[in-house]
Amino acid sequence: MGLDEFLNKLPEDDDALINYASLPELSRLTNPEAEEFGELWLEWTDERVLDIVERMVALCEEQPDVEFEVIYKQGLKHLDSAVRVASLKGLEESDDRALIRPLVDMLKNDPAVEVRTGAAIPLAYLSALAETGRLGPRYKDSLIENLYSVLDDEREVQDVKLKALEAVSVFTDDRLAAHIEAAWSSEDIGSRQSSLFAMGRTSDPKWIDHVIPDVEHDVASIRYEATMAMGELGDEPHLRVLQAAIDDEDLTVQLAAISAVERIGGETAREQLQLLLVSAEPRVVELVQQALQTMKDEEDLDEVVTQEMARSMFGATDTLPGIDTEGYEPAEIEGWANTPDPSEVDDFGTGVTDEAEELGLDRGDPFDIDLPPEDPWDHEENF
Repeated sequence: MGLDEFLNKLPEDDDALINYASLPELSRLTNPEAEEFGELWLEWTDERVLDIVERMVALCEEQPDVEFEVIYKQGLKHLDSAVRVASLKGLEESDDRALIRPLVDMLKNDPAVEVRTGAAIPLAYLSALAETGRLGPRYKDSLIENLYSVLDDEREVQDVKLKALEAVSVFTDDRLAAHIEAAWSSEDIGSRQSSLFAMGRTSDPKWIDHVIPDVEHDVASIRYEATMAMGELGDEPHLRVLQAAIDDEDLTVQLAAISAVERIGGETAREQLQLLLVSAEPRVVELVQQALQTMKDEEDLDEVVTQEMARSMFGATDTLPGIDTEGYEPAEIEGWANTPDPSEVDDFGTGVTDEAEELGLDRGDPFDIDLPPEDPWDHEENF
């Protein structure tokens, strides 16, 4: 099973149809197997390689259990720009921090505009991880400075700069507002769209007055981005603004409005969504049902166990919720109460030491760690 199985079923004639039923055999190849596969590409036409990569990306959307990341990494080095773009699409939600350096290099130096534009998309995802602390500070600093260097490059084309703006907008920085304002004030439709997308990613309510008028803009693509941004920036009083998007003649705007209402949440949002259950559009009804279920699940998670509830569950002698203290010495119980805040403990279980960060070890469960991988892409010194 694996690479050999797929290759045995591959016709020798490049123009012959490929039986893609065996494509899942390539899922989760080892690094040496992926390198071997990449070397075989040199003997194939660009069209065949592109077809295979694009079908991998489509298969991942249909079957979340398959994974071709090591193959996409090989595709980043392919001579054909279309293959590089397809491979970048496959990596759009990769959390591999070792990709930052090669992606930045592609963003700045790839000769194809579409590749430079595509490289900014996985960098946007990695930027979001960095902003939430899931990557080390040096990765965050590198992302910020490299993305702003693209924004400030007067020689770079507008499409690439807009994608860099979208990526960097997740970071709080004094330089950001001027770039967003300039894009929003532009008469170019693409610039306006990117500015609205960036406003939403900031999660800063100061942009709400820019977004509200565009919910009813003449161009559907702008209405869509404004509606999505409302879901990130708006509060319950803004739900009335989204009614226009809910009734929009464009289906994509309607679906965006459902998502935005769900994210704002609250009883009014629930009532607003329930009215859509009688819609004649099946996709609207399906998304509303999903949204209502998600809101219910989140409310269930918000329920907390009080100390009184804990005492009734675990016994009246408990002094700490969820811990049966009967039989323990008072000094031991006092020691539990004085346990330091886990967030302040610098160890593998609750923090990241300098050594751990260098090895790429994750914070959290000490047994749930990323061991130093064999993949050369995961070793920064190789770049």
